[in-house]
Amino acid sequence: MKLRMHTLAVLIKKDFRLMFTNKNMLIMILLPIGFAVLYQTIFGDVKEAGMPRNFVLTLCELLNLSAIPLTGLAMMVAEEKKKKKKTPWRVLMLSDVSALEYIFSKIISVLVLMELITIVIFFITATQLSYLPMFLLVTTVTSISMLLFGAVVGLLSKDQMSTSTLSTPLMILFLIPPMFQNMNEVIDKIASIVPTTKMMAIINDAMNGMSILSQEHLLDFGIILAWILLGVVTFAMMYRKKGFDN
Repeated sequence: MKLRMHTLAVLIKKDFRLMFTNKNMLIMILLPIGFAVLYQTIFGDVKEAGMPRNFVLTLCELLNLSAIPLTGLAMMVAEEKKKKKKTPWRVLMLSDVSALEYIFSKIISVLVLMELITIVIFFITATQLSYLPMFLLVTTVTSISMLLFGAVVGLLSKDQMSTSTLSTPLMILFLIPPMFQNMNEVIDKIASIVPTTKMMAIINDAMNGMSILSQEHLLDFGIILAWILLGVVTFAMMYRKKGFDN
């Protein structure tokens, strides 16, 4: 692997600027923030509305973790592949920028963007500030597998339009089971192995005074790490098979 920090830093700055000029990315950025504002405005006190504690926070974070890495990152990678024969690509190739540096700069850029959205959501929902470090830790670890799968979708897609076909099943897998796990036995079984479900369980218990290092939650972290490993293996296989030039 050819990864140089100074080259990554330049690419990350470029990618971060491009994210805020892409209309599709702007919609995905505003979606979880917009929902957070909407829920807080409509329902106000979630307890009075009959909702579980931290409902708005975890729901909006699910949207953040499901939409942006799986669709947003995939679109960025796919679009870069489409542009590879144009002048900017040729200039960067002559500058000895590797395909992996291209991909990882986008992964890091999207991760930073997700962290910023997570912080905004946290403060919109008026959650106790002392929970922020734990919340960032758990959500960041969980997001890594989804970022890797988002990169895989980008490698498999020909352009931005085709990313939605491949990313939608993954979005449904990571978003729906955690939201409806107690409504159906089949969904409940699927939810038991989905990383976003484990993320929600850890966060909810932590915000109710329980330790995230309990035996139960160590198993939850184990499932999250298993998805990260699966994402690493899948990305490595697809990169070796498809590369960045197909």
